[in-house]
Order: sequence, then structure tokens, then C-alpha cells
Amino acid sequence: MLDRDRITKDKTDILSIKSQIEDIIAAGKESFLSEKRNSLSVKYLLVEAVEAITDSCQHILAKTKGIACEGYVDCIVKAGENSIITSPLANKLRRLADLRNSLIHRYWIINDEELFIVCKENINDLKDFVSQIDDFTAKLTE
Repeated sequence: MLDRDRITKDKTDILSIKSQIEDIIAAGKESFLSEKRNSLSVKYLLVEAVEAITDSCQHILAKTKGIACEGYVDCIVKAGENSIITSPLANKLRRLADLRNSLIHRYWIINDEELFIVCKENINDLKDFVSQIDDFTAKLTE
């Protein structure tokens, strides 16, 4: 049985993270780059976002499809392959999961300017994910 409270918490966390990242990048690139804590904060928030996204996907895949996942990227790919989210969104979120892995395992290769650009250009993927999860779970109750 699907734990809707768990999914709701993940969605709430994702939208909160989106808002926090937007607040940090709102002042523009120069301001973002002038304070090291901005990039450090965004990096941590992105790690949290990926973990909430994959927690939702893993739970939904297991409970509705009987599918197990082997890591963050695999979980997102399988969510796209099984129509929990669209393939285009899964491809975008896969890159976010790859970024998360780089932040954790190879953090020194992340360029703060590129991080700002990626966030600015892709922040709405978080909202899109929540919307698509809402659509998928709504169909389960029909």
C-alpha cells in the first residue's frame, strides 16, 4: 500500500528546497559567487532534493510496480521507464542525480558558476516532478 504521508512529506520537502534555492540565486550570479556559503548551501539543498525525489520514486515503484532500485540514477530512470514521471523529466532528473553523486564523491570538480547556471535553468524541474507525482498518484485513486 502506498504511504501517501511519506510522499506528501517528500513533495513538501522538494518544494521547500526549490523555494530556498530560488531565494539564494535570486540576487544574481555575481552576488551568488561573492559568498561561498551560497554555493555550499545550494549544493546541500540539491543533495536533499535528489534524496527526496528518489525516496518518492523508490516507494512508488516498489508499492505500485514491485520494482526495486539500485541507487539514485537507477531509481529515476525506472520512474521514467514505468510512466511514474515522463521520460523527458526523468532524463533531466537523472542529470541532477549525477550532479548529486559528483557533489558527494567528487565535490571539488563542481564549478560554482556552472552550479548557478544549472540551478537557474532547471529549478522548475523540482516543481514539475511534484506535479507529475500528483498526477500519477491521482490516477491510482480513480
